[in-house]
Amino acid sequence: MQQTGRIFKRLFPLAMALCIAITISTITTVQAKEEQGDAVIAQVGPYKLTVKDFEAQVKSLPPQFQMAIASNKKFRDSFLERWVEVTLMALKAREMKLDQDPEVKKRLEDLKNALLAQEFSRRYIENKVKVTDDEVKAYYEKHKDQYTQQAQVKARHILIKVPAGGDEKAWEEAKKKAMDIKKMAEKGEDFGELAKKYSDDPGTKDRGGELGYFGKGRMVPEFEKAAFSLKPGEISDPVKTIFGWHLIQVEDVKAAQAKPFDKVESFVKQRALQEKRQKELEKLLKDVRQKYEVKVNKEALEQVKIEMPKGSPMGGMHGFHGGGHGGMPQGH
Repeated sequence: MQQTGRIFKRLFPLAMALCIAITISTITTVQAKEEQGDAVIAQVGPYKLTVKDFEAQVKSLPPQFQMAIASNKKFRDSFLERWVEVTLMALKAREMKLDQDPEVKKRLEDLKNALLAQEFSRRYIENKVKVTDDEVKAYYEKHKDQYTQQAQVKARHILIKVPAGGDEKAWEEAKKKAMDIKKMAEKGEDFGELAKKYSDDPGTKDRGGELGYFGKGRMVPEFEKAAFSLKPGEISDPVKTIFGWHLIQVEDVKAAQAKPFDKVESFVKQRALQEKRQKELEKLLKDVRQKYEVKVNKEALEQVKIEMPKGSPMGGMHGFHGGGHGGMPQGH
């Protein structure tokens, strides 16, 4: 129940906006709706919420909220209650003539414009602009580099850790230990067993240093450069990173290759459709701009002052943290 309440605290502003939008844009009589045979879920004064209305409002929500309402009856009940509350408040606001307040009228006009723009996009862009199978295939061929599986290596590693702030002697001793371990491996001892015995990486030690497959950009640069220079079966000399010294054994190499069309078709179709719709929208906007004059005052825009809300997550963003889980040398 508490979880439901927390989710709907986030959902409430969206529900509020949707309900206000429906309220200000439609006044429906009981008789008119009954003639359409649409089941009425709730009625507040002259306003009615039908099954069709409810479904339309839910479809306007972000996908995660749609899923919540579809899968949990309590969310449906809460959403309905919000509609009732918002409609009651809207009726009271009309009694108080708030809808005649200049500031409110301006905000209502902005909301109406947003709704009209959304409906225009739905009717004349989303519903009309489609892509054919040939267009999707052509898009794939033209942008094949975007659907390429990058080169990958499968590797194990042994980390001989050097504590933060370690002096030159500590680095030299750690490197010597790494070299000794490499000699053991070259004499035939199993690299994985050596990792279990000697590695200081708690995240991979018990797996014999197994890192699995990884592409470029996943590891810190020094580690990546060494790993991608090795052939299957080869073991690197000690590689220095901020964590200490690493021995790397590459087990397999996968060359870069384009992903088969049938494996990415749905993604390609979505991207091709988005681009085609965007081009159509830009064309329509260009035609409309020729009819209606547009003036933009950048100097006035510079005068806008917006304070960062208190508790904003922007203040808590972190930069590169230097390492991965359990000491594994991951980058971003």
